[in-house]
Amino acid sequence: MFGLMSFAHAQTWVDSLSNFAHEKYLPAQQFKWTWINAPLLRAIVEQYEKGGNQSKDYYLDYVKTAMDNKAKRAQGSRPNTVAPAHGFAFLAKVLGDEKYAKLADKIYVDYLKIPRTSVGGITHLARTPELWDDTMYMIGVYLLEMYRYTGDEKYLQELMSQFAIHREKLLDPNVGLWVHGWDDNNSLRCTICGQRDWPNVDTRRSEEFWGRGNGWIVVLLSDMIKTIPQENPYWQDASAYLTEMLTPLPALQDTNSGHWFQLPIKPQLEGNYIESSSTAMFSYGILTALQYNLLKDAPSYQKCIDRAYIGLRKYSLIPAGEAYLNTQNVCVGTCIGNEAYYLNRKTTTGKSYALGMFIIFGLNYELEMGIRSN
Repeated sequence: MFGLMSFAHAQTWVDSLSNFAHEKYLPAQQFKWTWINAPLLRAIVEQYEKGGNQSKDYYLDYVKTAMDNKAKRAQGSRPNTVAPAHGFAFLAKVLGDEKYAKLADKIYVDYLKIPRTSVGGITHLARTPELWDDTMYMIGVYLLEMYRYTGDEKYLQELMSQFAIHREKLLDPNVGLWVHGWDDNNSLRCTICGQRDWPNVDTRRSEEFWGRGNGWIVVLLSDMIKTIPQENPYWQDASAYLTEMLTPLPALQDTNSGHWFQLPIKPQLEGNYIESSSTAMFSYGILTALQYNLLKDAPSYQKCIDRAYIGLRKYSLIPAGEAYLNTQNVCVGTCIGNEAYYLNRKTTTGKSYALGMFIIFGLNYELEMGIRSN
């Protein structure tokens, strides 16, 4: 049974934040089957893979406890419910346990039944056929782990097919980033948290570039080039797509805080604000691209992630008791809307997706820079 393990001698802000995340914010027994928790679960997996041998059992037990507690309720009927299932594939790979293999396969059966738009893309919402950039991370984190587990290229083929469909509808080639969504039928829209009239009447696309939406794609592409063999043609595609998205980022970073903004291409816009989850995501993507020598003017990009690592600690981490840190400047869950809609989205502390992305970037940055050893 998973139990608390306090890392009493935290060395960096990543350690203090990580301890808060899995000891206080989301103990494994409290894990819920939602996209919100999938990035933090991925961060736990990353810590298992990058951590020392003495901590591996701890992180493995976290994933196992979280997945065992939700095995009966796990389903993949929507992109957002597919995302946490990467935990099943991870456990099947590491433990070789047929139970987790069957659970991971069941999610794929569910996934194949998700409605698709007229162009073949997985719709983000069942009742309103739309393509969202969020979707790609939610299905991608699972499909990549299934490929890592099985080596079966059908998962890569499905991922690359969906990526091509979404990119064709959402990428603005003049900017290098993706708009948030594309509407398939020009009628019903999500009204849970978005605006009914968000699509352009001619293009059926949204007109804003949301920070975290683009962050999801940057993180997914980073994990793709770390996973796909470089001799595989898909690797060349993924690395080119990542470079494409990173190209505009240095000029858009706030050099004072090291952050990017809620609406990243409008850094001077009144009412725009620094957003920490997308900052961690963009920084992870830049770090990955630097590791694979994908970027021209590498020193400029290195300065970006140096500023982000320092800036996240200074501006977007707050004390959470004597031994812990928590995140702030995190945009709440967000649907699609116009400029004013994004600027009026509230920020909050915590949130598993922010905690996960801070940890993933911070951990990899510290390993790369020699701040910690694995």
